[in-house]
Amino acid sequence: MAIRPRRVFELMNPDVVSLRPEQSVADAQRILAEKSVSGAPVVDDSGRVVGVVSQNDLVRTAAHPDTAEHAGQFFSSIEEFADLGATPVAAGSVRVGDVMSKRVYAVGRDTGVAVAANIMRERRIHRLIVTDKGVLVGIVTSLDLLRVVEELC
Repeated sequence: MAIRPRRVFELMNPDVVSLRPEQSVADAQRILAEKSVSGAPVVDDSGRVVGVVSQNDLVRTAAHPDTAEHAGQFFSSIEEFADLGATPVAAGSVRVGDVMSKRVYAVGRDTGVAVAANIMRERRIHRLIVTDKGVLVGIVTSLDLLRVVEELC
């Protein structure tokens, strides 16, 4: 019996938790926790994917909130730089757009599952965005791919 090649649309989740660049990091953390997901695509007003944020990105920001606001700032003396750690950052001032990865790995609905798995393995990513002309239509995760492997056994 020949095994029919599967396509991404057969296993993608079309009900995607997504975030907006202007949302606060605290809001994003709450949403990901409520939905029990480890990351999400970031979309603009038209549904186009502009980035991806993971819990790792959010944890790093939470661990070092004082430097997030000062990225790229020039310090004229060592005293100014030394005081950076004591600089308070208003809660909620760091936005998803500030911490998201702008490198998005996306495929179309008709991409083969083997191709999707290869991209995820080579890029060492756990989620692959599915788009139609740049607009978010679904997501495939490493757990979705494991389901395919389970079905083969």
